[in-house]
Amino acid sequence: MTVSEYIFDFLHSKGCDTVYMVSGSSSMWLTDALCRNHDMKAVCCHHEQAAAMAADCYGRLNPAPGVCLATIGPGATNTITGVAGAYLDSSPVFVLTGQANSRLVQYQKATGIRQHGTQSLLLDNMVSPITKYFCCLENAQDIVQVMNDAYQAAMSGRKGPVWIDIPIDLQNKQITVSDGVPDGQSAPFDVVPPSAQMMQQLLDAKRPLILAGAGVRNGQAIDLLRQLSDRFDIPVVTSRGGIDVIPSNAPNFIGRPGSYGDRASHFSIQQCDFLLILGSRLSVSTTGYYPQRFGLHAYKVMVDIDQKELDKPDVPVDEAVCCDVSAYLTEVLNQLPSSPPAAWGQWRDHCVALRNQYPTVLPHYSHETPLNSYYFVHLLSTLAPNNANIVVDTGSVCNIVSQSWELKEGQRYLISGGLSAMGFWAGILGCAQLGRQLIALSGDGSVQMNVQEFATIHYNHLPVKLFVFQNHGYMLIRHNQHNYMNDRFLGVGPDSGLETPNFCKVAEAYGIKSCTISAGDDLSSKIREVLACNEAVVCQVEVQIFGDLAPRIASRVMPDGSLKAAEFDDLYPFLNQDE
Repeated sequence: MTVSEYIFDFLHSKGCDTVYMVSGSSSMWLTDALCRNHDMKAVCCHHEQAAAMAADCYGRLNPAPGVCLATIGPGATNTITGVAGAYLDSSPVFVLTGQANSRLVQYQKATGIRQHGTQSLLLDNMVSPITKYFCCLENAQDIVQVMNDAYQAAMSGRKGPVWIDIPIDLQNKQITVSDGVPDGQSAPFDVVPPSAQMMQQLLDAKRPLILAGAGVRNGQAIDLLRQLSDRFDIPVVTSRGGIDVIPSNAPNFIGRPGSYGDRASHFSIQQCDFLLILGSRLSVSTTGYYPQRFGLHAYKVMVDIDQKELDKPDVPVDEAVCCDVSAYLTEVLNQLPSSPPAAWGQWRDHCVALRNQYPTVLPHYSHETPLNSYYFVHLLSTLAPNNANIVVDTGSVCNIVSQSWELKEGQRYLISGGLSAMGFWAGILGCAQLGRQLIALSGDGSVQMNVQEFATIHYNHLPVKLFVFQNHGYMLIRHNQHNYMNDRFLGVGPDSGLETPNFCKVAEAYGIKSCTISAGDDLSSKIREVLACNEAVVCQVEVQIFGDLAPRIASRVMPDGSLKAAEFDDLYPFLNQDE
Protein backbone atom coordinates (compact mmCIF):
# COMPACT_ATOMS: atom_id res chain seq x y z
CA MET A 1 0.00 0.00 0.00
CA THR A 2 1.30 3.47 -0.87
CA VAL A 3 1.20 6.58 1.29
CA SER A 4 -1.55 8.07 -0.91
CA GLU A 5 -3.62 4.88 -0.86
CA TYR A 6 -3.35 4.67 2.91
CA ILE A 7 -4.52 8.27 3.36
CA PHE A 8 -7.81 7.72 1.55
CA ASP A 9 -8.38 4.28 3.05
CA PHE A 10 -7.91 5.80 6.49
CA LEU A 11 -10.31 8.67 5.80
CA HIS A 12 -12.94 6.30 4.43
CA SER A 13 -12.61 4.14 7.55
CA LYS A 14 -13.53 7.24 9.57
CA GLY A 15 -16.70 7.84 7.57
CA CYS A 16 -15.49 10.27 4.91
CA ASP A 17 -16.99 9.62 1.48
CA THR A 18 -16.25 12.81 -0.47
CA VAL A 19 -13.14 14.84 -1.30
CA TYR A 20 -13.34 18.43 -2.58
CA MET A 21 -10.35 19.11 -4.76
CA VAL A 22 -8.48 20.90 -7.50
CA SER A 23 -5.94 18.67 -9.25
CA GLY A 24 -2.31 19.64 -9.76
CA SER A 25 1.03 18.22 -10.85
CA SER A 26 2.54 18.02 -7.38
CA SER A 27 -0.42 16.11 -5.98
CA MET A 28 -0.47 13.65 -8.87
CA TRP A 29 -0.11 10.44 -6.82
CA LEU A 30 -2.68 11.61 -4.28
CA THR A 31 -5.08 12.37 -7.12
CA ASP A 32 -4.45 8.98 -8.73
CA ALA A 33 -5.02 7.13 -5.45
CA LEU A 34 -8.31 8.97 -5.02
CA CYS A 35 -9.25 8.11 -8.59
CA ARG A 36 -8.68 4.41 -7.86
CA ASN A 37 -10.50 4.46 -4.52
CA HIS A 38 -14.06 3.44 -5.39
CA ASP A 39 -15.33 4.21 -1.88
CA MET A 40 -14.54 7.92 -2.17
CA LYS A 41 -16.17 10.48 -4.45
CA ALA A 42 -14.19 13.40 -5.85
CA VAL A 43 -15.93 16.75 -6.37
CA CYS A 44 -13.62 18.71 -8.67
CA CYS A 45 -13.92 22.42 -7.91
CA HIS A 46 -12.54 25.33 -9.91
CA HIS A 47 -10.85 27.15 -7.02
CA GLU A 48 -9.24 25.77 -3.90
CA GLN A 49 -10.96 28.37 -1.71
CA ALA A 50 -14.32 26.92 -2.71
CA ALA A 51 -13.04 23.37 -2.17
CA ALA A 52 -12.00 24.26 1.38
CA MET A 53 -15.33 25.97 2.09
CA ALA A 54 -17.18 22.90 0.81
CA ALA A 55 -15.08 20.66 3.06
CA ASP A 56 -15.86 23.02 5.97
CA CYS A 57 -19.62 22.65 5.43
CA TYR A 58 -19.28 18.89 4.99
CA GLY A 59 -17.47 18.69 8.32
CA ARG A 60 -20.27 20.60 10.05
CA LEU A 61 -23.06 18.45 8.63
CA ASN A 62 -21.54 14.98 8.99
CA PRO A 63 -20.01 12.92 11.78
CA ALA A 64 -16.81 12.65 9.73
CA PRO A 65 -14.40 15.46 8.84
CA GLY A 66 -14.48 17.20 5.47
CA VAL A 67 -11.56 16.61 3.10
CA CYS A 68 -9.88 19.11 0.78
CA LEU A 69 -7.15 18.13 -1.70
CA ALA A 70 -4.94 20.75 -3.34
CA THR A 71 -1.58 20.98 -4.99
CA ILE A 72 1.66 22.77 -4.17
CA GLY A 73 2.26 26.52 -3.68
CA PRO A 74 -0.62 28.59 -5.08
CA GLY A 75 -2.98 25.64 -4.75
CA ALA A 76 -2.14 25.45 -1.06
CA THR A 77 -2.31 29.20 -0.45
CA ASN A 78 -5.66 29.42 -2.23
CA THR A 79 -7.18 27.15 0.41
CA ILE A 80 -6.15 29.40 3.30
CA THR A 81 -9.32 31.51 3.45
CA GLY A 82 -11.53 28.43 3.61
CA VAL A 83 -9.29 26.77 6.19
CA ALA A 84 -9.20 29.90 8.36
CA GLY A 85 -13.01 29.96 8.33
CA ALA A 86 -13.16 26.31 9.40
CA TYR A 87 -10.70 27.01 12.21
CA LEU A 88 -12.68 29.93 13.61
CA ASP A 89 -16.01 28.08 13.29
CA SER A 90 -14.71 24.82 14.82
CA SER A 91 -15.24 22.66 11.74
CA PRO A 92 -13.17 19.46 11.34
CA VAL A 93 -11.40 19.38 7.97
CA PHE A 94 -8.48 17.37 6.58
CA VAL A 95 -6.41 19.44 4.14
CA LEU A 96 -4.06 17.41 1.95
CA THR A 97 -1.53 19.21 -0.24
CA GLY A 98 1.17 18.09 -2.60
CA GLN A 99 4.67 19.43 -1.99
CA ALA A 100 8.05 19.49 -3.72
CA ASN A 101 10.50 16.59 -3.46
CA SER A 102 11.37 15.91 0.19
CA ARG A 103 15.09 16.46 -0.50
CA LEU A 104 14.36 19.98 -1.75
CA VAL A 105 12.05 20.68 1.18
CA GLN A 106 14.68 19.55 3.70
CA TYR A 107 17.32 21.76 2.06
CA GLN A 108 14.95 24.71 2.12
CA LYS A 109 14.23 24.18 5.81
CA ALA A 110 17.90 23.74 6.70
CA THR A 111 19.24 26.77 4.83
CA GLY A 112 16.36 29.22 4.96
CA ILE A 113 16.61 29.73 1.21
CA ARG A 114 13.52 31.47 -0.10
CA GLN A 115 12.61 28.73 -2.58
CA HIS A 116 14.24 25.54 -3.82
CA GLY A 117 11.51 23.64 -5.65
CA THR A 118 9.20 24.75 -8.45
CA GLN A 119 6.12 26.46 -6.96
CA SER A 120 7.29 25.30 -3.52
CA LEU A 121 6.53 27.20 -0.34
CA LEU A 122 7.11 26.09 3.22
CA LEU A 123 3.65 26.13 4.75
CA ASP A 124 4.26 25.51 8.44
CA ASN A 125 4.44 29.13 9.57
CA MET A 126 1.59 30.12 7.26
CA VAL A 127 -0.98 27.54 8.25
CA SER A 128 -0.10 26.45 11.78
CA PRO A 129 -1.95 29.46 13.28
CA ILE A 130 -5.18 28.40 11.52
CA THR A 131 -4.99 24.63 12.07
CA LYS A 132 -5.02 22.33 15.08
CA TYR A 133 -2.29 20.15 13.57
CA PHE A 134 0.20 20.56 10.73
CA CYS A 135 2.74 18.09 9.39
CA CYS A 136 5.00 18.14 6.36
CA LEU A 137 5.68 14.44 5.91
CA GLU A 138 9.39 13.57 6.09
CA ASN A 139 9.27 9.77 6.18
CA ALA A 140 6.73 7.66 4.30
CA GLN A 141 6.20 5.18 7.14
CA ASP A 142 5.27 8.04 9.48
CA ILE A 143 1.98 8.56 7.62
CA VAL A 144 0.24 5.96 9.79
CA GLN A 145 0.92 7.87 13.00
CA VAL A 146 0.46 11.25 11.33
CA MET A 147 -3.05 10.39 10.11
CA ASN A 148 -4.06 9.14 13.55
CA ASP A 149 -2.64 12.20 15.30
CA ALA A 150 -4.33 14.50 12.80
CA TYR A 151 -7.69 12.78 13.19
CA GLN A 152 -7.56 13.00 16.95
CA ALA A 153 -6.70 16.70 16.75
CA ALA A 154 -9.49 17.43 14.26
CA MET A 155 -12.20 15.61 16.20
CA SER A 156 -11.26 16.19 19.86
CA GLY A 157 -12.24 19.06 22.12
CA ARG A 158 -12.99 22.16 20.07
CA LYS A 159 -12.91 20.67 16.58
CA GLY A 160 -11.04 22.23 13.70
CA PRO A 161 -8.96 21.73 10.55
CA VAL A 162 -5.71 19.79 10.23
CA TRP A 163 -3.21 19.97 7.37
CA ILE A 164 -0.86 17.32 5.96
CA ASP A 165 1.69 18.42 3.35
CA ILE A 166 3.03 15.46 1.36
CA PRO A 167 6.18 15.73 -0.82
CA ILE A 168 5.64 14.24 -4.25
CA ASP A 169 8.38 11.61 -3.90
CA LEU A 170 6.73 10.23 -0.74
CA GLN A 171 3.18 10.08 -2.13
CA ASN A 172 3.80 6.84 -4.02
CA LYS A 173 6.15 5.20 -1.50
CA GLN A 174 5.16 1.76 -0.28
CA ILE A 175 4.48 1.44 3.45
CA THR A 176 3.74 -1.40 5.85
CA VAL A 177 0.59 -1.09 7.91
CA SER A 178 0.75 -3.21 11.06
CA ASP A 179 -1.84 -3.97 13.72
CA GLY A 180 -1.75 -2.08 16.99
CA VAL A 181 -1.67 1.42 15.56
CA PRO A 182 -3.65 3.91 17.70
CA ASP A 183 -7.14 4.22 16.29
CA GLY A 184 -7.27 8.01 16.50
CA GLN A 185 -10.48 8.15 18.52
CA SER A 186 -11.01 11.36 20.42
CA ALA A 187 -10.51 11.24 24.15
CA PRO A 188 -13.56 11.91 26.35
CA PHE A 189 -13.75 15.37 27.87
CA ASP A 190 -13.59 15.77 31.63
CA VAL A 191 -16.98 16.22 33.28
CA VAL A 192 -17.23 19.31 35.48
CA PRO A 193 -20.47 19.19 37.50
CA PRO A 194 -22.31 22.44 38.22
CA SER A 195 -21.19 24.06 41.43
CA ALA A 196 -23.49 24.26 44.44
CA GLN A 197 -23.41 28.04 44.10
CA MET A 198 -24.44 27.86 40.47
CA MET A 199 -27.40 25.61 41.26
CA GLN A 200 -28.46 27.82 44.14
CA GLN A 201 -28.25 30.95 41.99
CA LEU A 202 -30.34 29.26 39.32
CA LEU A 203 -33.00 28.06 41.74
CA ASP A 204 -33.15 31.49 43.41
CA ALA A 205 -33.46 33.27 40.06
CA LYS A 206 -36.73 34.84 38.98
CA ARG A 207 -35.68 35.51 35.37
CA PRO A 208 -33.31 32.79 34.01
CA LEU A 209 -32.21 32.85 30.38
CA ILE A 210 -30.11 30.57 28.16
CA LEU A 211 -27.79 31.89 25.45
CA ALA A 212 -27.02 28.95 23.13
CA GLY A 213 -24.11 28.97 20.70
CA ALA A 214 -22.53 26.64 18.15
CA GLY A 215 -21.02 24.55 20.96
CA VAL A 216 -24.48 23.17 21.75
CA ARG A 217 -24.62 21.38 18.40
CA ASN A 218 -20.90 20.60 18.33
CA GLY A 219 -21.26 19.09 21.79
CA GLN A 220 -24.31 17.04 20.73
CA ALA A 221 -26.37 18.78 23.39
CA ILE A 222 -29.41 19.93 21.41
CA ASP A 223 -31.81 17.46 23.03
CA LEU A 224 -30.50 18.36 26.49
CA LEU A 225 -30.96 22.06 25.75
CA ARG A 226 -34.56 21.42 24.73
CA GLN A 227 -35.19 19.33 27.85
CA LEU A 228 -33.88 22.08 30.09
CA SER A 229 -35.81 24.81 28.30
CA ASP A 230 -39.09 22.93 27.84
CA ARG A 231 -39.33 21.24 31.23
CA PHE A 232 -38.43 24.34 33.20
CA ASP A 233 -39.87 27.20 31.09
CA ILE A 234 -36.48 28.80 30.52
CA PRO A 235 -36.41 31.10 27.46
CA VAL A 236 -33.61 30.69 24.91
CA VAL A 237 -31.72 33.15 22.70
CA THR A 238 -29.10 32.03 20.20
CA SER A 239 -25.86 33.44 18.84
CA ARG A 240 -25.28 33.47 15.07
CA GLY A 241 -23.36 30.22 15.32
CA GLY A 242 -26.18 28.60 17.27
CA ILE A 243 -29.11 29.61 15.08
CA ASP A 244 -30.06 26.07 14.13
CA VAL A 245 -30.05 24.57 17.63
CA ILE A 246 -33.70 25.53 18.15
CA PRO A 247 -36.55 26.21 15.69
CA SER A 248 -38.13 29.65 15.56
CA ASN A 249 -41.55 28.28 16.50
CA ALA A 250 -40.30 26.67 19.72
CA PRO A 251 -42.42 28.01 22.60
CA ASN A 252 -39.35 29.22 24.51
CA PHE A 253 -37.37 30.71 21.61
CA ILE A 254 -37.03 34.48 21.98
CA GLY A 255 -34.55 35.72 19.40
CA ARG A 256 -30.99 36.23 18.18
CA PRO A 257 -28.94 38.99 19.79
CA GLY A 258 -26.05 40.88 18.23
CA SER A 259 -24.95 43.93 16.31
CA TYR A 260 -27.82 43.11 13.95
CA GLY A 261 -30.16 41.42 16.40
CA ASP A 262 -33.72 41.83 17.60
CA ARG A 263 -35.29 43.80 20.40
CA ALA A 264 -36.81 40.87 22.28
CA SER A 265 -33.50 39.05 22.79
CA HIS A 266 -31.69 42.25 23.76
CA PHE A 267 -34.36 43.23 26.29
CA SER A 268 -34.36 39.69 27.70
CA ILE A 269 -30.60 39.60 28.15
CA GLN A 270 -30.55 42.94 29.95
CA GLN A 271 -33.53 42.03 32.15
CA CYS A 272 -32.57 38.49 33.14
CA ASP A 273 -31.08 37.74 36.56
CA PHE A 274 -29.41 34.44 35.61
CA LEU A 275 -27.69 33.87 32.25
CA LEU A 276 -26.46 30.40 31.25
CA ILE A 277 -24.09 30.77 28.28
CA LEU A 278 -23.67 27.45 26.46
CA GLY A 279 -21.01 27.01 23.79
CA SER A 280 -20.88 30.66 22.73
CA ARG A 281 -17.58 32.54 22.70
CA LEU A 282 -19.42 35.84 23.33
CA SER A 283 -17.98 37.53 20.26
CA VAL A 284 -18.04 41.30 19.95
CA SER A 285 -20.76 40.98 17.32
CA THR A 286 -22.90 39.20 19.95
CA THR A 287 -22.26 41.42 22.98
CA GLY A 288 -22.17 44.89 21.42
CA TYR A 289 -19.95 47.87 22.23
CA TYR A 290 -20.16 47.60 26.02
CA PRO A 291 -19.44 43.93 26.80
CA GLN A 292 -18.81 44.73 30.46
CA ARG A 293 -22.52 45.63 30.71
CA PHE A 294 -23.78 42.59 28.80
CA GLY A 295 -26.36 40.83 30.97
CA LEU A 296 -25.62 43.49 33.56
CA HIS A 297 -28.09 42.27 36.19
CA ALA A 298 -27.48 38.54 35.74
CA TYR A 299 -25.41 35.93 37.50
CA LYS A 300 -23.53 34.64 34.45
CA VAL A 301 -22.30 31.06 33.98
CA MET A 302 -20.29 30.40 30.81
CA VAL A 303 -19.71 26.81 29.68
CA ASP A 304 -17.21 26.18 26.88
CA ILE A 305 -14.63 23.55 25.93
CA ASP A 306 -12.05 26.19 24.98
CA GLN A 307 -10.33 27.57 28.07
CA LYS A 308 -8.92 30.51 26.10
CA GLU A 309 -12.43 31.70 25.34
CA LEU A 310 -13.30 31.47 29.02
CA ASP A 311 -10.21 33.49 29.93
CA LYS A 312 -11.25 36.51 27.84
CA PRO A 313 -11.85 39.58 30.04
CA ASP A 314 -14.50 41.19 27.80
CA VAL A 315 -17.67 40.00 29.55
CA PRO A 316 -17.32 39.54 33.31
CA VAL A 317 -18.75 36.11 34.16
CA ASP A 318 -19.34 34.76 37.64
CA GLU A 319 -18.47 31.16 36.75
CA ALA A 320 -16.37 30.01 33.79
CA VAL A 321 -16.65 26.25 33.29
CA CYS A 322 -14.32 24.42 30.89
CA CYS A 323 -16.44 21.40 30.07
CA ASP A 324 -18.34 19.57 27.38
CA VAL A 325 -21.77 21.22 27.12
CA SER A 326 -23.58 17.88 26.92
CA ALA A 327 -21.99 16.52 30.10
CA TYR A 328 -22.66 19.76 31.97
CA LEU A 329 -26.33 19.94 31.01
CA THR A 330 -26.82 16.32 31.99
CA GLU A 331 -25.62 17.14 35.49
CA VAL A 332 -27.77 20.28 35.69
CA LEU A 333 -30.88 18.32 34.71
CA ASN A 334 -30.10 15.66 37.30
CA GLN A 335 -29.93 18.27 40.05
CA LEU A 336 -33.00 20.33 39.21
CA PRO A 337 -36.32 19.65 40.96
CA SER A 338 -39.15 17.99 39.07
CA SER A 339 -40.97 21.25 38.32
CA PRO A 340 -39.85 24.86 37.81
CA PRO A 341 -40.55 27.75 40.17
CA ALA A 342 -43.77 29.55 39.26
CA ALA A 343 -41.89 32.76 38.47
CA TRP A 344 -40.04 31.09 35.61
CA GLY A 345 -43.22 30.54 33.60
CA GLN A 346 -44.27 34.15 34.14
CA TRP A 347 -40.84 35.34 33.00
CA ARG A 348 -41.00 33.09 29.92
CA ASP A 349 -44.40 34.55 29.05
CA HIS A 350 -42.97 38.07 29.40
CA CYS A 351 -40.12 37.27 26.98
CA VAL A 352 -42.52 35.70 24.47
CA ALA A 353 -44.67 38.83 24.69
CA LEU A 354 -41.60 40.90 23.82
CA ARG A 355 -40.96 38.70 20.81
CA ASN A 356 -44.53 39.19 19.61
CA GLN A 357 -44.48 42.93 20.32
CA TYR A 358 -41.26 43.62 18.42
CA PRO A 359 -41.10 41.54 15.21
CA THR A 360 -38.11 42.05 12.94
CA VAL A 361 -40.14 41.89 9.73
CA LEU A 362 -42.70 44.70 9.85
CA PRO A 363 -46.06 44.57 8.01
CA HIS A 364 -45.34 47.50 5.67
CA TYR A 365 -42.24 45.75 4.27
CA SER A 366 -44.50 43.66 2.04
CA HIS A 367 -45.64 46.77 0.09
CA GLU A 368 -42.24 48.31 -0.59
CA THR A 369 -40.76 48.77 -4.06
CA PRO A 370 -38.10 47.66 -4.94
CA LEU A 371 -38.44 44.44 -2.96
CA ASN A 372 -37.64 44.63 0.75
CA SER A 373 -34.98 42.00 1.54
CA TYR A 374 -36.37 41.26 5.01
CA TYR A 375 -39.82 40.54 3.61
CA PHE A 376 -38.44 38.32 0.85
CA VAL A 377 -36.33 36.28 3.28
CA HIS A 378 -39.25 35.86 5.67
CA LEU A 379 -41.46 34.62 2.82
CA LEU A 380 -38.78 32.27 1.49
CA SER A 381 -38.26 30.82 4.96
CA THR A 382 -41.96 30.06 5.36
CA LEU A 383 -41.91 28.14 2.06
CA ALA A 384 -38.60 26.32 2.49
CA PRO A 385 -38.94 22.66 3.55
CA ASN A 386 -37.85 21.22 6.87
CA ASN A 387 -35.26 19.03 5.17
CA ALA A 388 -33.13 21.93 3.91
CA ASN A 389 -29.43 22.67 4.26
CA ILE A 390 -29.13 26.44 4.11
CA VAL A 391 -25.86 28.27 3.45
CA VAL A 392 -25.84 32.04 3.90
CA ASP A 393 -23.05 34.24 2.59
CA THR A 394 -21.67 37.24 4.45
CA GLY A 395 -22.33 41.00 4.41
CA SER A 396 -25.78 42.54 4.49
CA VAL A 397 -27.33 39.26 3.32
CA CYS A 398 -26.05 37.42 6.39
CA ASN A 399 -27.40 40.10 8.70
CA ILE A 400 -30.80 40.22 7.02
CA VAL A 401 -31.25 36.46 6.71
CA SER A 402 -30.00 35.75 10.24
CA GLN A 403 -32.47 38.29 11.62
CA SER A 404 -35.52 37.27 9.62
CA TRP A 405 -35.22 33.57 8.72
CA GLU A 406 -37.91 31.50 10.44
CA LEU A 407 -35.95 28.33 11.16
CA LYS A 408 -37.92 25.08 10.98
CA GLU A 409 -37.29 21.86 12.85
CA GLY A 410 -34.78 19.78 10.89
CA GLN A 411 -33.18 22.63 8.96
CA ARG A 412 -29.43 23.27 9.10
CA TYR A 413 -28.19 26.85 8.89
CA LEU A 414 -24.53 27.51 8.00
CA ILE A 415 -22.65 30.81 7.85
CA SER A 416 -19.05 31.97 7.82
CA GLY A 417 -19.29 33.11 11.41
CA GLY A 418 -15.87 34.07 12.70
CA LEU A 419 -14.19 34.99 9.40
CA SER A 420 -17.26 36.31 7.59
CA ALA A 421 -15.77 35.44 4.20
CA MET A 422 -17.35 36.64 0.98
CA GLY A 423 -17.98 33.75 -1.38
CA PHE A 424 -19.02 31.36 1.39
CA TRP A 425 -22.13 30.48 -0.61
CA ALA A 426 -19.89 27.95 -2.43
CA GLY A 427 -19.87 25.90 0.77
CA ILE A 428 -23.21 24.56 -0.49
CA LEU A 429 -21.09 22.18 -2.60
CA GLY A 430 -20.35 20.31 0.63
CA CYS A 431 -23.97 20.13 1.76
CA ALA A 432 -25.38 17.51 -0.61
CA GLN A 433 -27.16 14.91 1.50
CA LEU A 434 -29.75 12.41 0.34
CA GLY A 435 -33.27 13.78 0.55
CA ARG A 436 -32.30 17.27 1.64
CA GLN A 437 -32.84 20.48 -0.31
CA LEU A 438 -29.86 22.75 -0.96
CA ILE A 439 -30.53 26.48 -0.52
CA ALA A 440 -27.87 29.19 -0.71
CA LEU A 441 -28.37 32.93 -0.25
CA SER A 442 -25.78 35.48 -1.27
CA GLY A 443 -25.32 39.07 -2.31
CA ASP A 444 -24.30 39.85 -5.88
CA GLY A 445 -20.85 40.94 -4.71
CA SER A 446 -20.24 37.76 -2.74
CA VAL A 447 -21.41 35.48 -5.55
CA GLN A 448 -18.64 36.91 -7.72
CA MET A 449 -15.99 35.68 -5.27
CA ASN A 450 -16.71 32.05 -6.25
CA VAL A 451 -18.82 32.40 -9.40
CA GLN A 452 -16.63 29.79 -11.13
CA GLU A 453 -18.33 27.11 -9.01
CA PHE A 454 -21.45 27.44 -11.17
CA ALA A 455 -19.54 24.96 -13.36
CA THR A 456 -19.11 22.55 -10.44
CA ILE A 457 -22.82 22.73 -9.64
CA HIS A 458 -23.73 22.04 -13.26
CA TYR A 459 -21.27 19.19 -13.80
CA ASN A 460 -22.23 17.38 -10.59
CA HIS A 461 -25.97 17.87 -11.15
CA LEU A 462 -26.34 19.47 -7.72
CA PRO A 463 -29.90 20.80 -7.36
CA VAL A 464 -28.73 23.98 -5.63
CA LYS A 465 -31.20 26.85 -5.33
CA LEU A 466 -29.03 29.98 -5.23
CA PHE A 467 -30.88 33.19 -4.37
CA VAL A 468 -28.75 36.16 -5.43
CA PHE A 469 -29.66 39.49 -3.85
CA GLN A 470 -29.04 41.93 -6.70
CA ASN A 471 -28.43 45.29 -5.01
CA HIS A 472 -25.72 46.31 -7.47
CA GLY A 473 -22.69 46.12 -5.23
CA TYR A 474 -21.71 45.92 -1.58
CA MET A 475 -24.71 47.19 0.36
CA LEU A 476 -23.19 46.84 3.83
CA ILE A 477 -20.10 48.87 2.84
CA ARG A 478 -22.33 51.35 1.02
CA HIS A 479 -24.12 51.93 4.33
CA ASN A 480 -20.79 52.39 6.14
CA GLN A 481 -19.54 54.95 3.63
CA HIS A 482 -22.86 56.77 3.82
CA ASN A 483 -22.92 56.82 7.63
CA TYR A 484 -19.27 57.59 8.36
CA MET A 485 -17.65 58.96 5.18
CA ASN A 486 -20.18 61.62 4.19
CA ASP A 487 -21.21 59.71 1.08
CA ARG A 488 -17.68 59.41 -0.30
CA PHE A 489 -18.32 56.12 -2.09
CA LEU A 490 -15.60 53.90 -3.49
CA GLY A 491 -15.82 50.30 -4.62
CA VAL A 492 -19.44 49.73 -3.63
CA GLY A 493 -21.39 50.02 -6.89
CA PRO A 494 -21.46 51.10 -10.53
CA ASP A 495 -21.10 54.76 -9.57
CA SER A 496 -17.93 54.07 -7.53
CA GLY A 497 -15.83 51.62 -9.52
CA LEU A 498 -17.63 48.28 -9.01
CA GLU A 499 -20.01 46.49 -11.35
CA THR A 500 -21.82 43.18 -10.93
CA PRO A 501 -23.31 41.21 -13.84
CA ASN A 502 -26.74 39.95 -14.71
CA PHE A 503 -26.54 36.57 -13.03
CA CYS A 504 -29.26 35.08 -15.21
CA LYS A 505 -26.92 35.51 -18.17
CA VAL A 506 -24.02 34.11 -16.16
CA ALA A 507 -26.10 31.09 -15.19
CA GLU A 508 -27.08 30.58 -18.82
CA ALA A 509 -23.40 30.53 -19.81
CA TYR A 510 -22.84 27.69 -17.33
CA GLY A 511 -25.93 25.79 -18.47
CA ILE A 512 -27.94 26.46 -15.29
CA LYS A 513 -31.60 27.47 -15.17
CA SER A 514 -32.32 30.98 -13.92
CA CYS A 515 -35.11 33.40 -13.13
CA THR A 516 -35.64 36.87 -11.71
CA ILE A 517 -37.89 37.88 -8.83
CA SER A 518 -38.85 41.49 -8.23
CA ALA A 519 -41.54 43.57 -6.56
CA GLY A 520 -44.94 43.08 -8.17
CA ASP A 521 -44.38 39.42 -8.95
CA ASP A 522 -46.43 36.65 -7.43
CA LEU A 523 -43.60 36.00 -4.98
CA SER A 524 -44.97 32.88 -3.33
CA SER A 525 -45.67 31.24 -6.66
CA LYS A 526 -42.22 32.02 -8.04
CA ILE A 527 -40.45 30.83 -4.90
CA ARG A 528 -42.41 27.58 -4.90
CA GLU A 529 -41.52 27.06 -8.56
CA VAL A 530 -37.81 27.52 -7.84
CA LEU A 531 -37.85 25.21 -4.81
CA ALA A 532 -39.81 22.54 -6.70
CA CYS A 533 -37.37 22.38 -9.61
CA ASN A 534 -35.38 19.13 -9.65
CA GLU A 535 -32.21 20.80 -10.91
CA ALA A 536 -30.07 23.81 -10.07
CA VAL A 537 -31.60 27.28 -10.30
CA VAL A 538 -29.98 30.70 -9.96
CA CYS A 539 -32.69 33.11 -8.82
CA GLN A 540 -31.76 36.78 -9.10
CA VAL A 541 -33.76 38.79 -6.56
CA GLU A 542 -34.06 42.49 -7.37
CA VAL A 543 -33.94 44.12 -3.93
CA GLN A 544 -33.50 47.64 -2.61
CA ILE A 545 -30.09 49.11 -3.39
CA PHE A 546 -29.98 51.06 -0.13
CA GLY A 547 -32.37 49.07 2.04
CA ASP A 548 -32.22 49.79 5.74
CA LEU A 549 -30.60 47.22 8.05
CA ALA A 550 -32.60 47.14 11.25
CA PRO A 551 -32.84 46.53 14.10
CA ARG A 552 -29.16 47.15 14.82
CA ILE A 553 -26.81 48.56 17.40
CA ALA A 554 -26.09 52.10 16.23
CA SER A 555 -24.88 55.43 17.62
CA ARG A 556 -26.90 58.23 19.09
CA VAL A 557 -26.19 61.88 18.35
CA MET A 558 -25.32 63.58 21.63
CA PRO A 559 -26.27 67.20 22.52
CA ASP A 560 -22.78 68.38 21.52
CA GLY A 561 -23.09 66.73 18.11
CA SER A 562 -20.78 63.81 18.87
CA LEU A 563 -21.72 60.18 18.30
CA LYS A 564 -21.96 57.66 21.10
CA ALA A 565 -22.71 53.98 20.65
CA ALA A 566 -26.10 53.16 22.10
CA GLU A 567 -26.60 50.68 24.91
CA PHE A 568 -27.15 47.01 24.09
CA ASP A 569 -30.93 47.16 24.60
CA ASP A 570 -31.32 50.51 22.78
CA LEU A 571 -31.51 49.36 19.16
CA TYR A 572 -32.00 51.48 16.07
CA PRO A 573 -34.60 52.63 15.04
CA PHE A 574 -34.58 54.12 18.52
CA LEU A 575 -37.70 53.78 20.64
CA ASN A 576 -38.69 56.62 22.92
CA GLN A 577 -36.96 56.30 26.25
CA ASP A 578 -40.12 55.55 28.23
CA GLU A 579 -40.78 52.51 26.07
